[in-house]
Amino acid sequence: MERTRRTINAALAVTCLAFGSVACAWLISTKPAPPKRSIFARPLEVAVSPVGRTLEVTPVMGHGTVRPKHQVNIVPQVSGRLVYALKDLAPGNIIPKGELLFEIDPTVYESRVRQAEAETRRLEASLERADQEMTNLDERIANAEQMLAIDQQDYITSERLHEIDQVGTQRDVDLVRQKLLRQKDALIELRSRRSIIPHVKLETQAQLEAARARLGQATYNLENTKIFCPFDARVELAAAYESQVVTAHFSIATLTDMSAFELSVGIDPRELRWLDQAIRPSALEREEEGPQPEVRVSWSLHGQEFAWRGSVTRFERVDEATRTARLVVEVRDVDMVATVALGSDESRPTLAIGMHCRVELPVEPLTGALLVPRHAIYDNRWAYVFEPDPDSRDSRIGLLARREVPMLRSVGDSVLVDYAGREGTEVCELGPGERVVVSPLVKPVVGMRVRLRDEQVASAVTLPTVKLSRRRNGIPIYREPARTATQPEDHRAHGSHPAVMGQLDLGLGGG
Repeated sequence: MERTRRTINAALAVTCLAFGSVACAWLISTKPAPPKRSIFARPLEVAVSPVGRTLEVTPVMGHGTVRPKHQVNIVPQVSGRLVYALKDLAPGNIIPKGELLFEIDPTVYESRVRQAEAETRRLEASLERADQEMTNLDERIANAEQMLAIDQQDYITSERLHEIDQVGTQRDVDLVRQKLLRQKDALIELRSRRSIIPHVKLETQAQLEAARARLGQATYNLENTKIFCPFDARVELAAAYESQVVTAHFSIATLTDMSAFELSVGIDPRELRWLDQAIRPSALEREEEGPQPEVRVSWSLHGQEFAWRGSVTRFERVDEATRTARLVVEVRDVDMVATVALGSDESRPTLAIGMHCRVELPVEPLTGALLVPRHAIYDNRWAYVFEPDPDSRDSRIGLLARREVPMLRSVGDSVLVDYAGREGTEVCELGPGERVVVSPLVKPVVGMRVRLRDEQVASAVTLPTVKLSRRRNGIPIYREPARTATQPEDHRAHGSHPAVMGQLDLGLGGG
């Protein structure tokens, strides 16, 4: 029985295999033949985008870090013990203008002021005394001159009486002459004292000026025992507190002026030619007066964008390290509160030191500008356009032509190649109304037949990107992106855009 069962099972297996083989052979022999079509007979499908003249006002983008326009160190001019220090003097606090920050013990400086005042009053009194003495001497000199005249007349009379009239003796004449000589000597003494007084006054006046200078210095030192906040300021550093002894000419605090902030904005030096005339370096160096164009300063946080208004004040330098041109943008206190560009406006921060902001600098409007998608330019020189094929009845069939274009300026995802009134030796062969090929081309050949992808001409091409799907054993595994309507279906026939290939290689190599 067991042998019979095994024989039956083997017979059934052989029968099933034979039946399956016959069925497979029948299906293979009766399959329909696939349609055959040569890939070389079908023109390359391309997406195109017409170009036209437009007004170009895209601002020049730059970045900079907020810094204070004015920052001062609080340095005491006198030494002494602090008898008062503001309690709110801590980093980050805002101090209003005129607030008392520190006070140094004024006792010593008050006594020096009183000493200088007393010395000044003494010298002023000495000058007044000299003036009064000069007046008195003038009166005494006048009286002495009159007495001298009288004695002179007595001497002449006595001498004449003795010689002519024989009245009196020679001794009487000598006595009168001695009196005359004593009067002359007294007059000389008075005149000598009178001539010295102006020199004494000059010396006293010099001493008085020195005393007044000492008084001024003492008063200045006394006034400097109190230190006030010079402007509405933010405290950056506080290094002195009450009861501490401070030394003159050593910093004890650092304050930042809140009236204005600055940003040193770095841009490509080649972008300077596109800026508004009023903010170009040549105009800023001449300090031309007139309305300044508004500059937009923005900063993003958690998906919200906050914006401030500013103005360009000066051209700083060309940075050697970064090879960028530096323009200084100033934001005044009236524009410190941000305007919210995105999201809710529940929180409106103020501009703060250290923020790294994006700055939009206004440009000179360019009329009749011609823009070409960046990825449609090859070798930084050529753009390929679609030209209708005169030998084909199908309007979607055309020939590939090449145009030379100068890359004047990068504007987002486009490149400026021409504008109205442009001067220079750069040639732009591309004209308005021509249809630029925006789909990827691998080794394009001028004159090759191409075919439009759709009746609706594409305006742009979406470049594929590499997305990270998951990780396996710590190694990233990449998956291909979904194809878009504007991408070629067969990469083997049409190739991939060089930028895309570079993106793929970079992603896989860095994994």
